[in-house]
Amino acid sequence: MMQSPLVDSKLRRWLYRSMTRKGAHLPLPVAFRIFQLAARIASLNKIPSIRTLEAQYLSYYREGLTPGKNVWTSIFVPTEILYAFGLSPFCLEGLGALFASMGIANSFLGRQGSHFVPNTMCGFHRLAIDIGTSGILPGPRFVIASSALCDGNIKTFRYLAQTAKAPFFFLDIPQNDDPAGVAYLVEQLRELMTGIEDLTGKTCDRERLRAAARNVLATGRLIEDIYRLRCRLTRNVYYGHQMINFMLPLAAMSGSDRLVTICRAIRADLGNRRIHHAHFPKDLSADTVKIVWAHIAPVFQYNEVWPFIDDGLRAKVYLEECTGYSAWGSENDDPLEIIARRLIGTPGNGSLERRLHHLEKIYRDAGADGIVHFSHWGCHQASGATPLLQKYFAERGIPFLNVNGDCVDARNCGLEQHKTRYSAFVESLAARKRSGKAVG
Repeated sequence: MMQSPLVDSKLRRWLYRSMTRKGAHLPLPVAFRIFQLAARIASLNKIPSIRTLEAQYLSYYREGLTPGKNVWTSIFVPTEILYAFGLSPFCLEGLGALFASMGIANSFLGRQGSHFVPNTMCGFHRLAIDIGTSGILPGPRFVIASSALCDGNIKTFRYLAQTAKAPFFFLDIPQNDDPAGVAYLVEQLRELMTGIEDLTGKTCDRERLRAAARNVLATGRLIEDIYRLRCRLTRNVYYGHQMINFMLPLAAMSGSDRLVTICRAIRADLGNRRIHHAHFPKDLSADTVKIVWAHIAPVFQYNEVWPFIDDGLRAKVYLEECTGYSAWGSENDDPLEIIARRLIGTPGNGSLERRLHHLEKIYRDAGADGIVHFSHWGCHQASGATPLLQKYFAERGIPFLNVNGDCVDARNCGLEQHKTRYSAFVESLAARKRSGKAVG
């Protein structure tokens, strides 16, 4: 039996009608608040950490709808600095993912500002353009993006800033996490703070900035605990894609009390033997095939496909590469250095060699049986690296499956083909496991 989506379809459609003024004609923050309360009721059968995650993530977006305080962002930006200025980050890529999970992405895709954008562009960015130019959101105070992971960020978010008639800030995230790379980014962060001060007439609240940096360090420690617990987990606590998609709030809410609350709830559920996913068998078996998921995963309703790769018994998406969180240092360090190290350490940033070693470490730490790489439509980084990933893992005898598809638009996903390929991969891994050839 599948877990129900974030909320039922009636709630999704009601929110859509409210946003597009086809229904209740409510201000969007009010509609989002009612939606949030209804979603809380609809999620009562979920485990505590998922209820906490949903409540806090929806609160983040509701707060980001506040006119005069909201800042449109790409996913990997120094949100900690925005909090220090009393501003509310509003990640448009994450909002696109939320809309896709609610089944309303196709009501925006290609219908607003992205009609001139080739459909070979990343679906998250096409949807961000359509949502940002649809008129349903209050205009941003300014727009900020970074170069981390995606070469489309500067074009997408500069265009959004131009159409919203808002200032635009862009950060070049270095590839190297050495002192020179950190110093280079810290200097950009200082320039960003000066720019925000000039724009808003406010000075940065240094205590808020230090508090946000402390939250980064706290989140890093919690993510380490969560990783250790998951590496030895023998229960079905989450659907694999729930943790894959946790990468969105993990990046978009960095530095916030909300994110620390979510991570504490996840750690608590993982450590509580009584907590398990109601729609799975409680425990994994010795024969369960354990999968490491590379890159990102579909955010639309992929529910009919997930059981072919994650049914909690025959196969389990056990760990993923995208929920790493780089935070080190002490509370006495310069807050900007802590923030810079966090951004540079984003999973996937840096050399391909670093990514390969990171993925292999996850595979071996988990005692996994294979790796699935979802090559997202329009993601040049994912598509370009795939042959090198295949070669690297083949040389090490690690089973690897690449699947092509669109994480946002189901029309660009061959769902039946995905079912067939997942089934065949799991069967081959199960046979390998029975023969004792799995790589540990």
